[in-house]
Parts: sequence; structure tokens; C-alpha cells
Amino acid sequence: MDNQYKIHVALPRRPAIRSAIENAIQAASDLGLGDYDLTDEISKADVVVTDNETLDNEIGRVPSSVRLLQLTGCGSGAPNVTDENLIVANASTLLAVNPADWAIDQWREIARRYPRHQSGRTIVAGIVGFGTLGIELASRLNEQGAKIWVNDIRTPRQMSFQNVGASRSSLDMVLSRSDVVFVSVHHGPTSDPLLSHRELSLLSVGATIINLSGEQVVDQDAIDELNEQQERQIDYRRMPSDLRRSSASRRPQTTSAWILNNLGHFALGHQPRSIVEQVTHPSAGDPAFWASRMAPKQTPG
Repeated sequence: MDNQYKIHVALPRRPAIRSAIENAIQAASDLGLGDYDLTDEISKADVVVTDNETLDNEIGRVPSSVRLLQLTGCGSGAPNVTDENLIVANASTLLAVNPADWAIDQWREIARRYPRHQSGRTIVAGIVGFGTLGIELASRLNEQGAKIWVNDIRTPRQMSFQNVGASRSSLDMVLSRSDVVFVSVHHGPTSDPLLSHRELSLLSVGATIINLSGEQVVDQDAIDELNEQQERQIDYRRMPSDLRRSSASRRPQTTSAWILNNLGHFALGHQPRSIVEQVTHPSAGDPAFWASRMAPKQTPG
């Protein structure tokens, strides 16, 4: 590879991961596995390696010179990313195991006490968001014998639903059909919040929401209101915010190997793993986007 890539590593709260990444990059350069050069100046970088917390609070907008933003967590990089040509990759494939473990533990606990399950009826699981984590959840729920409905505003990978025993439907139908709903989407313009009072009111009495996304994605005030005024008994559970970060912190060598591999793919002109698809409001395309009422609310003109 002929090009030299300047890399800025910004992980002030993750010193072990930062050290492991910098050592791996330096070793790769010394061994001729890549022409990399670390820089302290983000304005001179071609690649930025950071986490969402640092990106949101300290970096601000990513300079236009940066061509790859590599996140060490499962975030999306928005709204700091404005350049359509910027490649954003996270570590969702690497880090999906811990959130999936936690979510399936919640599922098993619910299944043990679910009266309809005891009478022979299969509990129905709904998954909103069919990215890396959504697919991992569906695969595990399929092993548990669950009936699975999935909603995603993007056109899915061919056979991805069938491979995990799931069926696709609109957001409204997934919510109204499911006993337990797993929310695994990125926070962004289509999910702020994704589940508001209208969507949550579609849930059956006693349904459970398991939120694996940010707190902005689900309107908890609406859940409280429905439970208080309509006695919906919605059970709301949110994944601990440090679960994904703790996974990376415990495995700095694994994280650094992942990132070095992605740098190699990028340098060779190949697509890095765990590319983040920035989903916005499409003018045309998948009709499931509009059918699910995830479009921005319209006011009479």
C-alpha cells in the first residue's frame, strides 16, 4: 500500500484501549503491514479513532479531511458526521455479545413467569432494528423457540430474516403483536423518539419493552402515563449504559486487533467491518419506512 495514513486516536477515558491501539498501529508500521503515522492534531488526520462520548463532548464536528471515523463502541457518530463521503465504522459486531447476553437473560426471566407461556402459548418477540445486534438477538430467540417479528426501515439482507426464523412486518404490527419488544436501533432523526405515546399505546396490556438503545429512543414519560392513566402495566427495561463500554474496556487487545484490521481494509480500499448506515428520511425507496409511520410528523400546510 502506497499511501500513508495519519491517524488520530482520541480516547482520553480509555487509556488501556488507547495504549493498545497506538502500540498495534506502531507495530504494524514497523513490520510493513501498513504505512501509518500517529498524529496529535485531528485537523491533519485521515482517520480518527474514538468513542461516542469523546466525539459528542470534545471533538465536535469531524474535519472534512477525515475519511474514516472508527468508533470503539456501538454508536453511529451522528450528529457530528456531516460529510456523506466519510466512512463511519463501529465495533458492533465485536461488542454485540454482551448486550445480547443481557437481553436474553431478561427474556428467560420473563418467560419463566409468563402465565400465557405456562398454558402452552408461545411468547411472541418483536425486534425493532435489524442490524448486528438485532440479528444476534433473533438468532438466540430462535434457539429459545420464540415466534419472532422484526421491523427495520432498511431493505434487509437477502434471506437474513429466514435464516433466524423471523418474519418482517411494519412497526405498528410488531408492537401490537409482540409480548416482548426489543429495541436495537441507533439514535438519529428517525428515532427521537422512535416509540412515542402513539406507538406505545399499541402494546398489549402487560407487554415488556427491552431498550438496548439510548434513552432518547423510547419515551419513558409516555410509558409512565399509559401505566398510570390506562393501567397498561407496561414493563420497561433499559440496558445499563456502560455494558457495551465495559466489554471493550475488559478486552483492549481484542479491540485494538479489530481496529487494526479495519485500518487494513480501509487502506486497501475495502469496506471495513461494522459500517454504520446513516438512516435519514428517504424521498423514495423502502415503503416500510412510510408504512411504519417513522416519517417526520407533518403539520397541515
